[in-house]
Amino acid sequence: MLDLSQLQARGNAIAILANQDCETALAQAEAMLDAMQAQQLPEAIVIALQTKVRVLQRLPNKTQAIALQTELIRYLKREQLPQNLAAAYWRLGQIYYDSLAYYRALDAWLKSLEIAGERQDIHAAARAYIGVGKFFFGLGEYTRALHCHNMAQIIASSLNLVQLDTEIGLNIAADAFRLQDFATALTALTKARAAFDAGLNRPSWLGEADFYQGMIFFEHGEFAKAQEFLSRAYKIHHKQHNSWGESHVLLALARTFIKLAEYEHAVECLETVCALSEQHQQILLSIEAYEVLSMLYVEQGDYVKALQFHKRLHELIRNNPPEQRPGLRLSRHASQRLQSIESTLELIRIQARLKC
Repeated sequence: MLDLSQLQARGNAIAILANQDCETALAQAEAMLDAMQAQQLPEAIVIALQTKVRVLQRLPNKTQAIALQTELIRYLKREQLPQNLAAAYWRLGQIYYDSLAYYRALDAWLKSLEIAGERQDIHAAARAYIGVGKFFFGLGEYTRALHCHNMAQIIASSLNLVQLDTEIGLNIAADAFRLQDFATALTALTKARAAFDAGLNRPSWLGEADFYQGMIFFEHGEFAKAQEFLSRAYKIHHKQHNSWGESHVLLALARTFIKLAEYEHAVECLETVCALSEQHQQILLSIEAYEVLSMLYVEQGDYVKALQFHKRLHELIRNNPPEQRPGLRLSRHASQRLQSIESTLELIRIQARLKC
């Protein structure tokens, strides 16, 4: 008899392998899927499909991952496996979010939240709120993002799941940092570090914790300490082959090196960001990197390179899809939909408080 827990462990191992060798991981995921489809066991096929999606998520172009995750959702509905639907919509939202398709991400996360409410699934509801909070974060509406992540924290409190609590806490730290509420951010980071010290093995999350710790030092003018934490974050993301994390941290490191008057290191960081972000289609990071780099070359008197990067900056801005541009707002329909979903989740919130 097939052991689904062992199959899931195998899927997790393949997803981890994708960090190092995406091509080999994809071949293994496809072999797993072929084997499970031959056995015609729906729950096993779901694990195999999701494993392949997790590998495809590593590719710069998310089109294949989105298509397969959408196919997985249709399969879950056809095979009447509603217990997996909320998580499947959550992952679809994350893939859209990674490709900067914020409104499509929101639609998937709202669907996940609706399903969680119908099934009174506290865990899925908390994760869905994390997603909706990310949407607001992506729009720059950090107060609303913090509200959603606080709601996730309230719902998740009755579950006592360290990994979920840490994920929520890191999102709260990010929101609070953007709001310049450094006390709240530091409190959340301290709790996250306690989880890492206790054995939680999520390197990319540790990288995020180091990033925000460094950024708080930066905002306080302690640039040497900021450089220390940001360098640690970069090493983690580089080791994990997390291109978005690398680019994000390198941008912050470049600004820190500028404050430290270490301009050569700043240029090195920015040029690496330009290469990485374009390679992995991280358009907004590319725009920011080219903007800072062109200005830095102007200040150094290298007008030829400044003009070169300035031209590339304007080319990126012209080609930037409308949905990826700043200034997005939540539509009235989406706002009403979210309000309606929240009202149906009142029972979940009450139950969560009673169990605390």
